[in-house]
Amino acid sequence: MFTDTIHFRGFYYLIVIGVMLLASIPELSAQGEQSSPLRVGWASSDITPERPVLIVGQFYARVSEGVMDPLTATALALESSTAGQTTRVIWISCDLIAIGDGMRGQGSLREAVRQRVVQRLPEFTPEQIILNGTHTHAAPLVSTEMDVEELYGVSLHAMAPGVEAIPPAAYLAFAADRIADAAVAAWQARRPGGMSFGLSHAVVGVNRLQALKSGRSQMYGNTNSPDFSHIEGHEDHSLNLMFFWDEDRNLTGMIVNLAVPSQVSEHSYDLSADFWHETRAELRDRFGSDLYVLPQVSAAADQSPHIMIGQRAESRMQELLGFAPEQTGRGSMGHRRQIALRIADGVAAIFPLMLEVISWNPRLGHYMEELPLSRRLLSEVDVAEALQDAETWEQRFIQMKEDLNREPARMQNPRWYREITAAHTHLKRGRAVAERFEQEKKDPTLPIEVQALRIGDAVFATNPFELYLDYGMQMKARSAAVQTFVVQLAGSGTYLPTRRSIAGGAYGAIPASTLIGPEGGDELVAGTLRMIGSLFSEP
Repeated sequence: MFTDTIHFRGFYYLIVIGVMLLASIPELSAQGEQSSPLRVGWASSDITPERPVLIVGQFYARVSEGVMDPLTATALALESSTAGQTTRVIWISCDLIAIGDGMRGQGSLREAVRQRVVQRLPEFTPEQIILNGTHTHAAPLVSTEMDVEELYGVSLHAMAPGVEAIPPAAYLAFAADRIADAAVAAWQARRPGGMSFGLSHAVVGVNRLQALKSGRSQMYGNTNSPDFSHIEGHEDHSLNLMFFWDEDRNLTGMIVNLAVPSQVSEHSYDLSADFWHETRAELRDRFGSDLYVLPQVSAAADQSPHIMIGQRAESRMQELLGFAPEQTGRGSMGHRRQIALRIADGVAAIFPLMLEVISWNPRLGHYMEELPLSRRLLSEVDVAEALQDAETWEQRFIQMKEDLNREPARMQNPRWYREITAAHTHLKRGRAVAERFEQEKKDPTLPIEVQALRIGDAVFATNPFELYLDYGMQMKARSAAVQTFVVQLAGSGTYLPTRRSIAGGAYGAIPASTLIGPEGGDELVAGTLRMIGSLFSEP
């Protein structure tokens, strides 16, 4: 009996030692072959133009008058091999309003970057290069196909006489070169590394749509009104984080994903990365001066950093905390600083845990698909209303032009072009509704690129839209991954609203703002979940 016990204990210890040895070697693939360690590379480039440019993000045109802070493209290169098959991806985040994909007739920055990278790195295919914008409203207009005068009704030369402003097409070429440089540098810098991911929280974005007692909704506006009923939709304060480490467990960079566009300084005439500038600086102060920070915007079409309720209380607290007040046109620099602190505090809250859960060879899986999404079906009433609105704006535009012809000296005033360019933008939007009404008869669907990238038990899922939060929450709730990073603005950035918001009639849900409607939104959710599921159904 005693001898049997000794034999049993010896056998038990052999099992334990065997398990420990297995746990210490790299992860095994389904075929039993050893997967290679993850290889990680980082790089960044300055995409700030050296001369004035047109700034995009408002109805009116803006010619940049300076640089508040630099615009950055940050690139992350990932590579891993399993069972003889190599997965490689380069992800690039840019301080731009969106990533042009040709869907809005403004040319394709995405394709320009991909062509340049593939030419220099022939081992890549175009879909392995993923880009997203941060939605700063103080970045250059990027366009090849659209003439400035066609867009705004006024030429760039007339807006800025005597200034050597860079045309949008020239900036696109400049930005594509710089972004491709970062992508190639990141790939060439890749080294064995590790990854960890975690969930924290930071109150940065709030729902910017107020529902009125009349049944209508509106974007922004004063909530101190008897007609104010409630905030239309949900808010997402989750802070999705992924950390990357070198072989010595030194932090090299992080992905920061949250549901808010960078729009604090959205009316600025100076170029700016908005609150991501302060956020990068704060994270580097805390976690290392060489840290790379790759920002992503989760589904956030109805979200904003602008406070909707309790604005006076928020302003008072910013004063008490010593943050700088509102600056005309630039937004509150104190608010930007406050956002940076909240994000950095959220990172710091989980950082010690991330050192304990580093994975050195996480499964890397990538899948891209073009989903045919149903276009938003427009009615003849939609078209009639849009054309009527366009006619009203056209009359205003013509009147303004006549006034300027009578008094050309007014064109010497700073920013004289603001109102007339806004009128022209509005009339073009109305006419575009009628064009889409005819287009959808021939093409009822629109192909949309969606990317799904698995890194260990986490997944990233892209879309090109300003995507309403509801759709992102549906993806997160039903995803096969432990943690899901939804990434919008990986394309042109048209709104994709909910049925609720269309019924309310707020800005982002009107026909002129959308190409895809709720039916397409449901298809996007279903297609994205199917793609994620395929990455996690593998053994």
